[in-house]
Amino acid sequence: MPPDSGELDEFAIAHLKKSGATTGKQLYEALMLKFPYLTENGFADLVQRLAERGQIDSYEDQSQASSLRNYLAAWERNLWFYASIIASVSAALAAYVIPPSSPFVFLRWVLGLLFVLLIPGYVALQAFFPAAYLNALDRFALSVGVSVVLDMVLGLALNYSPWGIQLVPILLLLSAVTICLATLALVRQLVASRPSSRRIRIS
Repeated sequence: MPPDSGELDEFAIAHLKKSGATTGKQLYEALMLKFPYLTENGFADLVQRLAERGQIDSYEDQSQASSLRNYLAAWERNLWFYASIIASVSAALAAYVIPPSSPFVFLRWVLGLLFVLLIPGYVALQAFFPAAYLNALDRFALSVGVSVVLDMVLGLALNYSPWGIQLVPILLLLSAVTICLATLALVRQLVASRPSSRRIRIS
């Protein structure tokens, strides 16, 4: 059953407002998650319809990143990546350096909760579902759920390893997994941005 054009238009505009300028491929993938029966012809009609109304326009992105170094230099686009890495490293250092009797132990608790219950799931969603359109509450809930699953799997793996479930192995393994997932997400975004420098944005 083809999607309702009004709902489709509204969702596409909302996605562009949230995500900013994007390629047609990325927008189509995001719409397909919500409207699985959307065809390529239907998507082309959508873009033409919104362009004729003056709601969107397309342009040639001359500043498109051509390498990972250039892509990383666009820090405002990759703020989630830097924030995830910094928070993970800070949490690991706080757990290792700040003793339980320290007056700054609250930093250890706050960073530890973020490190264990939010960041791993968030970067996993970015890595495996980069085009997913989720509001802030849905993304938060899914990030917590995925983080708990990852923590359980990693804890089980450590339990059967020579190191066992101890502070240092947990910190090292969770940090390594989080950084790897964040890097994978960044590389996937870089690859997705390369096929076309033609981008769509809100007018």
